[in-house]
Amino acid sequence: MGDIHCHILPGVDDGAKDYDHSLELLNQEIENENKYVVLTPHQSQDNITKADLIKAFLEFKKNVDLDISLYLGAEVYYYDGLIEDLKKDRILTLNNTKYVLIEFSTRVDTPISDIVYEISLIGYVPIIAHIERYSYLKFEDICDIVKNGGLIQVNSSSFKNRLYKKLFKNLFKNHLVSFIASDCHDANKRPCDFKEAKKYIMKKYKDQYKRLFEDLPEFVSQKA
Repeated sequence: MGDIHCHILPGVDDGAKDYDHSLELLNQEIENENKYVVLTPHQSQDNITKADLIKAFLEFKKNVDLDISLYLGAEVYYYDGLIEDLKKDRILTLNNTKYVLIEFSTRVDTPISDIVYEISLIGYVPIIAHIERYSYLKFEDICDIVKNGGLIQVNSSSFKNRLYKKLFKNLFKNHLVSFIASDCHDANKRPCDFKEAKKYIMKKYKDQYKRLFEDLPEFVSQKA
């Protein structure tokens, strides 16, 4: 089991502020039985710092002495030039593969399925971060995202929110969710906690438990 979306790399975004805070979050990951973590700091049009983030990750990784595997990626905020920047290798993908974690505006109605299709045409696999936050999406829109080559990620903390009850029922009933991740930022306010997510899946969709919590994603099975 692992976590493919978290803000643990210290001092680079609104996540962990320093090394000690990062270690606290990593220990929470271990307490949740995670064997690997993909660190996904925010990357956006105004924060295209791939080289700096790689440098920060390598420095952090060599100082971590915990029984957990660390990989680097980014949560990329979508902007008009993203596809061109992917072509130019300016974007941090997950473990330097063709999988890319993308966040969209939660307020502005965005044609996510069309964008997913365009990204898939250039050989990348877009993973849509916290799909439940885009209230403007209809269930049919999410189905189209998957049909167009996108993968769906939901946040583990969202299982505590009854507002998502109907959506989650439809998503899991139709096997549309590929990843459940913590999106942790802070050990206290936005911690790493998979308890509710595991409980929900085990109770209602036990047949998906292994795929969601035990199977190793392709981008992690490759060398870090």
